[in-house]
Amino acid sequence: MTLPRSVGINAVFLEPRMGGLDTYVRALLPELLALAPGVSFSVFCSPTGREYLQGEPWASGVELVAHPLLGRRGTKAVSELTLLGALAGRRVQLLHSVAMTAPLATRAVSVVTLADVTWIVAPDHDERWTARLWRVVVPPAADRVIVLSQAGAEHVRSHLRVPGERIDVVPLAAGRGERVAPTPARELRERLGLGEGPVVLTVSAKKLHKNLERLVRAFAAVAARHPHAVLVMPGNPTGHERQLRALAAELGIAANVAFPPYVDAADLEGLYALARCFVFASVNEGFGIPVLEAMRRGVPVACARASALPEVAGEAALYFDPYSVEDLGRALVELLGDPALAGRLVELGRERERLFTWQAAARATLDSYARAIETRRARP
Repeated sequence: MTLPRSVGINAVFLEPRMGGLDTYVRALLPELLALAPGVSFSVFCSPTGREYLQGEPWASGVELVAHPLLGRRGTKAVSELTLLGALAGRRVQLLHSVAMTAPLATRAVSVVTLADVTWIVAPDHDERWTARLWRVVVPPAADRVIVLSQAGAEHVRSHLRVPGERIDVVPLAAGRGERVAPTPARELRERLGLGEGPVVLTVSAKKLHKNLERLVRAFAAVAARHPHAVLVMPGNPTGHERQLRALAAELGIAANVAFPPYVDAADLEGLYALARCFVFASVNEGFGIPVLEAMRRGVPVACARASALPEVAGEAALYFDPYSVEDLGRALVELLGDPALAGRLVELGRERERLFTWQAAARATLDSYARAIETRRARP
């Protein structure tokens, strides 16, 4: 199989604090560089994205390509669909668009990563106009489509009518890089108002498909058994967070649910160190990096039996029905009340997390690039 001579990574979307897709770009690129030293890599990004990526230790090994109109707020989608195609077509043989959308036309061979189709199967109300645009442009006439799980592949086949022979499944891994020292427990509890009780941590965007409303409702059962327990939900504030705060107050558990804003790396490590368990309640995920992040840190995991999550967690998590408040509450109460179960899940989780590596993800991505080149050559 033949690799392309030059590859462009479409990271027009990239800004700080973007969660999983941010991790995807920053973890995948150094492994691609190591495995394909004969391939030149360019990263197409906004001026803000270029400034953000310049601090990466691998930045000197790629060309960071920015344009004043590329990724500009208000015209980001338009510039990606049009201008990027022209820029990439002149610079690289293959363009890998890692965040679902890609230029409508380009001379470059096209590979697109579709992390999930949540916008179809579990859409957020405030993204309905964006979803309509995506219905038109996702996926474009890509030579190959990368998904992150078998569940994701089935969604792309059924909802977007992409033939299975054009789809490559490339699982991801936990975030890479050295972990920082955690903020001390006492300081974190006092600053974030977490009290002295057991901490249940969830790390996700505050969006409808993350199923946080049912999680808050389920936590009423947890608080009834563990009055000082606190559910910690860090992340950028959203309109949905206001609804969740109101719901917690209505249920009489406002003191049992904490909503820290986006926390820095040290505080996040401190929260993992404090957590008695981690919960991931999402009704749809293309993969589920946070599950592996918790397992890597030795935190027992309770997660939804939904979409790709069983592929990621295997036998190393306590599962619940994400549509059942009662079952979600049962799982949390069981995990908090059974130290032997928690300890067993910690050990299984550490073993499970080690099965997923960014090197393997990069190797499978390069295989997809080679297939894309062959696909383009085979076209009449």
